[in-house]
Amino acid sequence: MPALQVRDFPPDLYEELRKRAKQEHRSISQQTVVAIREHISCPLPQRWAPENDPPRSGTPQRDKRQDEVLARIDRRKQLFTDISALPKPVIPEGFPTIEEIVRQMRDSR
Repeated sequence: MPALQVRDFPPDLYEELRKRAKQEHRSISQQTVVAIREHISCPLPQRWAPENDPPRSGTPQRDKRQDEVLARIDRRKQLFTDISALPKPVIPEGFPTIEEIVRQMRDSR
């Protein structure tokens, strides 16, 4: 059976989970599985996306929000274009690989 480890779990949330598990006569592990099952079974909220938006016939406030979102999307696209245009970095000979760096970090714990 797969195991799940959560790093940096907020202590206040853990305490709430522990209390709920006690109320429901479950272990913390069992309560975590129940909470995740309940969360996953709920439908995702509808999120606004420009391509799914109906024609603008709403209030001016809504149009302003949509304009702001579209402007942010355009800025992000431009940022990615600018980043792609940057010269590729030259990695010096003998520089450690990503795997070696991760291994060193793990060994230092």
